[in-house]
Formats: sequence, structure tokens, C-alpha cells
Amino acid sequence: MMDRRTFLGLAGGVAAGSAAAGAGLWAALLRDDSAGAGTPGDLGGAGPTTVPAAPTTAPTTTAVPLDRVLVVLQLGGGNDGLDTLVPASGRYRDLRPTLAVAEDQLVRVRAEGHALHPALAPLAARWDAGRIAALTGIGLRAQTRSHFTAMDTWWAGTDGVASTTGWLGRWLDATHDDGANPMRAISLGAAAPALTGRRARPTVVLAPAQFGLRLPRRTDAAAVTAALLATASPTATEPWTAAAQQAIPGALDAIRILDQVKAQAAAGIGAEADGSGAAPTTTTATPAAPRPAADSATTLLQGAAGLIELDLGTRVILVGIGGFDTHADQTARHAALLDDVARGITAFFDRLERRGIADRVLLVTTSEFGRRAAENASGGTDHGLAGTQFAIGPAVRGGRVVGESGLDRLVDGDLPIGIDARSLYAVGLDWLGGPTDDLLGGRFDRYGLL
Repeated sequence: MMDRRTFLGLAGGVAAGSAAAGAGLWAALLRDDSAGAGTPGDLGGAGPTTVPAAPTTAPTTTAVPLDRVLVVLQLGGGNDGLDTLVPASGRYRDLRPTLAVAEDQLVRVRAEGHALHPALAPLAARWDAGRIAALTGIGLRAQTRSHFTAMDTWWAGTDGVASTTGWLGRWLDATHDDGANPMRAISLGAAAPALTGRRARPTVVLAPAQFGLRLPRRTDAAAVTAALLATASPTATEPWTAAAQQAIPGALDAIRILDQVKAQAAAGIGAEADGSGAAPTTTTATPAAPRPAADSATTLLQGAAGLIELDLGTRVILVGIGGFDTHADQTARHAALLDDVARGITAFFDRLERRGIADRVLLVTTSEFGRRAAENASGGTDHGLAGTQFAIGPAVRGGRVVGESGLDRLVDGDLPIGIDARSLYAVGLDWLGGPTDDLLGGRFDRYGLL
């Protein structure tokens, strides 16, 4: 992964010749032209007044469309599942006398014995419409409480068996297209070991807002591109150098594709700016909401929505955000993080629904572990084992909680793992059309999530 990741970070805008061009591309992806009276770059816009209910009957065919997209929202640091999906158990409040979410603040949804953290209120309508399911008590038994071991285990999806590939990377290998489409798998905002395969190389952009190369003025961008391509052959015998060389043509292909998209989007923005576009539907100014941070879930998921709209053949998008290692001051920090996640997911699906393409998309969350059941002395929680993850989308059989927190049977102060995380992975791979079981090393319960 280092070759592609490093190269894109350095040469993101070489085709356009400037960092500003790369930033302009990202702004174009964030722009939601279906949001009504929103201003260019505005992540707001009126959402739907109702959320369509999830289908209640099975599809009439078993054929899997080839344009489905899996979005993985990676919550780095270890999200606290107990304060995300709050159990009604009194044991929860005994273990967290100062940290437990107040009863009168909880968001009540159709989830017997559970409620949502108040910051997740934007998700309530989708939950009650049957488009969100929670899996609680989920984890991998080999993950441990170490960030590094846990992340490696979750990314590999092998539960302790040594692997140099990720669970999604193996799928990319198994359905390999000879690298013809560099946009097939994309990571935004984070490194992507889960996407690591033996042959397939995803496009990884750590900082989308700075997607560009700062070339001196009057630099010949075409000449720089030609020079970079010239370095790709002949292939060196040293493995790291050879890997970097092999990444260059595909990276430049990705840049070329996105540069073309940027030009098309810019033409639309320019028409609106010069008055030739459609007139605004309203004249009443509304206060602008604070602009989300460039590395927030809200911003990165808007970028993901833009990529899906472009129909570039993208099948997997990994969105990575951090900050969930809440050892101290968890109440305020966790609320802000969950607020970002809820707003991001809501805006993401609102946008896709307005475009009529939401039924192509499944979103799942992952995090390397949960937190300890009891609060610590610093107003936070320490590394634990089992956690809570979500599956979201029109195809999800939601409005329910799968599994249980296990508060009445803690293991050394940790919530026990009752659901293997590979069940969630199996759902994601099934959504993409498989293969599934061979890539995960066994058959895992799907819990009827789709």
C-alpha cells in the first residue's frame, strides 16, 4: 500500500499541474447539486421529510447487480459501543455512575431494550424505517486490547491467522480486472490495509482536500507526467522500488480520470456562477452551518457520495476517521464524534436518495475494538473487546439489534464477543456479489441482515 499511498500524496495533481486543481476536484465531489438552494460546497440542503421504508419482501431474483457499492466507515481508536447503543440494563449505570448517558436524553427507537446516544438523533428516522441494523457484542477473539494487534486483526479478517492481505483486498484479487480501473476501490482519509491484495491496488488518498502536487510556476505539467512514466520502466530488481514503479501508471490513470470529472463539474459550477444556470428557488437567506472539518465523517462521506454519483465503476469505498480512543473526557468528545457520524451518514444517504441511487449502496461501520464496561478515573473508558457496529442502507433488514451486550457476564471486565466480525464482512461481500466464505475462511451467520 505504501507505494500507491505515497505517490498519490505527492503527485495527486500532476495532470492538472497544481495543488489548487486537486483541491478544486475535491470541492466538486463535495458539491451536492441535488440539494436545492444550497450554495456551492455547502454540505447542507433540505433532506427528505420522510425516509422510505426498507423492502419487506425478498428480491425476485438472486442475480447480484454489478454496480453495487460497499462503503466501510472506519471509526479509528475503538468506539465505545455501550454509549453508542445504550442498553436498558441497570448494570450499565452501575458500571458508569458518572459516564452513563442520562435516561431523559436517550433517543428512543424501535429497538427493544436499547436506545441511541442523543447525538445519533439524525439516524432515528432511518432506524424506525427499517434501514439500520445494529450488531452488538461483535468482535474478533484474536484482536486483543492493543491498537496495533486489534487493527491488524480487523483489517485482515482472519481472527489471528497471519495474513498479508485484507478482507476486502482478497475480494479485489478474486474479482481482479487487471487493474483497468484505478477507481474500483478507493480509500478516503486513512490508510487502507483492509483493501490490500496481492495483485489489486486501490487508490488511497490520505488528505483529499490537498489532493495535488505543488509545481513551480511555468512548470510543464505534461513533461513532468512523461518523466514520471519514464521512471516506471524498466522495473527495478529491488522490491520497494519496483512496487513504486508499478504504482505510477495506475496512479496517473486515477488522476486523469478525476481531472476529467473536475473539468465537467467546474463547467456546471461556472454556469451557475455567471448567472446562466437555474435561478434559486428561494430568496430567503438562512444562516450557514459551520463547515465540517476536512477530515470529518461528514466531509469524507460527501466525497464518497460524489464518487458514487460519477459512476466510475467504484465498488468499494473506505472512509477513515479517528478520535475514538476516549480514555478521558469521553462525554463531550464522544458526543461530538457521534454527531459527526450521524450527520455524515444522514447527508450521505439523503444525497443518494435524491439522486435515486441509494439502493445501490450498503454502508457498514468498523472499529478495532470496543471499550471496557466500567468507566475509568479520568472520565473515560479504556480499551476493551466487544463493541457495536451498524449496517445501513435500503436493502438492510433493520430496525433491530442483533446480539446482546453481555453486561451480565463480563470477561475480565470486558463485554464478551458473541458475534464474529466476519459475519458483518460476509454481509458486505455478499452485497458485492461474493465470493465470500472462501475469502473469510469459513461460513458465518449473516443474521438475515439483507
